[in-house]
Amino acid sequence: MRKRESRIRRPWRRAETCVRDGHSSSRPHRRPAFWGLSPLAAALWLLLTAAIAPAARPVVDAKSAVLVDAATGVMLYGKAPHQRRPVASTTKIMTALIALESSSPDDWVTVSKNATRVEPSILDLKPGERVRMNDLLTALLLKSANDAAVAIAEHVSGSVKTFADKMNARARELGARDTHFVNPHGLNEPGHYSSAYDLALITREALKYPLFRELVGKKAAEVFRPDTVGEEVVSNHNKLLWRSDYVDGVKTGYVAAAGPCIVASATKNGWQLVAVVLDSPQRYDDALALLNWGFTTFQRKTYAEQGEAVDRVRVRRGRKAVVGAVCKNTLAAVVGPGIEDDYRLDLREKSLEAPVKKGAVVGEARLMSGEKVLLSSPLIAAEAVPLSRVVVAWWWGWRMALGLAAMAVMVRTSAKIIKANRRRRRRLPPQV
Repeated sequence: MRKRESRIRRPWRRAETCVRDGHSSSRPHRRPAFWGLSPLAAALWLLLTAAIAPAARPVVDAKSAVLVDAATGVMLYGKAPHQRRPVASTTKIMTALIALESSSPDDWVTVSKNATRVEPSILDLKPGERVRMNDLLTALLLKSANDAAVAIAEHVSGSVKTFADKMNARARELGARDTHFVNPHGLNEPGHYSSAYDLALITREALKYPLFRELVGKKAAEVFRPDTVGEEVVSNHNKLLWRSDYVDGVKTGYVAAAGPCIVASATKNGWQLVAVVLDSPQRYDDALALLNWGFTTFQRKTYAEQGEAVDRVRVRRGRKAVVGAVCKNTLAAVVGPGIEDDYRLDLREKSLEAPVKKGAVVGEARLMSGEKVLLSSPLIAAEAVPLSRVVVAWWWGWRMALGLAAMAVMVRTSAKIIKANRRRRRRLPPQV
């Protein structure tokens, strides 16, 4: 039977006169849900509803801006995200990425005369001066030294043009379709542009390098120039590092054509977000507002913890039929308003044959969104799996049989040789 909702009449609640737009009405006045509560309870109720309600979408002054999850690249906020714009010194993020991929931090770089001619924001390098790549990267990312950018480009590729070609090829590999670089420093030139979304893609890739993460998170660092000034302290242009404890990068930029720009990153409880703000008079406020909104509005949902057993892989000829497979890295994605939670784990197993060592790669776990791979992690064996006793016994038995057969052949051959030698001696004439 269908249960009907009972309605209780309350005679003590009299109709009250409501005045709306100058007209009176005898309809009961609807009071807020917390009207009958005590002042303390009403205050708690308001605080609770405010906490549950999602934070309002931030209003930023930037001409173009994005907020992305650093791990998966999922875009949480976008304002003209694919608009092609001059991006000033945020270009140097790609310069650093190419340098890290194509050289060693311990490389010695000889500065050319051409590198010393670029202005402004220079480290004041001298022609013929030798500086380690690590120190040039420090000056590039903290002080935004343009001469360091040219020195890096010439060391890696021989010329600025060849290096720019390499930057563009790498951008295409990363899916940055609205990007084209002409130089390694970001000074305005025709045909030099990128977009907020593309810069986020490039930054995500650069953040995979520990040295890059370390440098962009420093407020100041020493640059060693043994041929000229010795040790020199350079300060980071990114003032956002001083405004929040959880901000850990990345790079500012400014030229008149691009306006004030910033690529900012922040990490809370192992969860990192990247905000890109282009052409904003309040770039620091905009970036911080995006990062705070992201951490407040969205959540990080873990699908596989580091070290968590997520699969059992079959092992042939092993003492155990299966081995536990654990995730080497954490697989997590962002969920929240406007993001469809269609994530799933796709486990791919290798064909295994004993023996299997503990920690050996036995497959791959992939975090999927539809048909797109967001993250992947190797699956490693939780324990060692030796050969089956039957297989071991068969193996040793086969080897012993083979050895005995070889020994029998050797004995038989030796006997034949001895017998032949005896016959030969009997036929020899006696010696006088």
